[in-house]
Amino acid sequence: MTAISSANNAALLILQQTNASLLPNKQQAGKSAADAIAAIANGISSQTSAVKTQAASTINNALLDVKESNDGIVSSALDFLDSGSFKSSDAGVADVIKKLINDDGDKFASLVKAEKAKNPSISDDNAIANAIQRLIRDNRSKFGDGEFVIGFQLGNGGAIISNIEDKNGNSTSKTLMTGLKTAQSSLIEAGMIISRSDGSNTDELKAASAMLNNSNFGKASKDFAAWNDKWRDAFGF
Repeated sequence: MTAISSANNAALLILQQTNASLLPNKQQAGKSAADAIAAIANGISSQTSAVKTQAASTINNALLDVKESNDGIVSSALDFLDSGSFKSSDAGVADVIKKLINDDGDKFASLVKAEKAKNPSISDDNAIANAIQRLIRDNRSKFGDGEFVIGFQLGNGGAIISNIEDKNGNSTSKTLMTGLKTAQSSLIEAGMIISRSDGSNTDELKAASAMLNNSNFGKASKDFAAWNDKWRDAFGF
């Protein structure tokens, strides 16, 4: 009787050799992955025919599992884009995203899986939302020149508002965030000067006090929050 472990070892050997076999050269040009796998399986002379058959079956099942997984991710993403959970300030954005996903579903699925790998606890719809943002930025030239805003309503009640930059890398949210960070840095710097002072550095303390009094951190915070709230309301989130 053929041991299952022998078949698995043969399958492993096939997997290890497949990457090398698929490198382009004159003899292998035009070969499919299945052809390469079959050729390798037939070349394992130390194994019995039964083991080679089992190994090939293991590989085929693994490939089918990956395809089913990727197809499921693509289907979920397309459903998400067609639902009320996805919104955009540009009505044509959804159609461009769908085309990109349909043109290379495996690539998009890999983006979703990468999100899940980085954060195993992330929800499926959050992973899809993050992958869609990555897909857009990787294909920015296909979405026109101007900035636009997209939104995702998540199943847990949360929402993501994302401002995609224009062709020059500028966006309203980026400008607002830059102002907020600058104001925050001024507050931190002034606070550190005051906390370290022994009272003798009068001029420095006056400057720090002026920084605190003139800080627009509060306004910058309100402006950024107002921008986010505006789009949440516009999208019905």
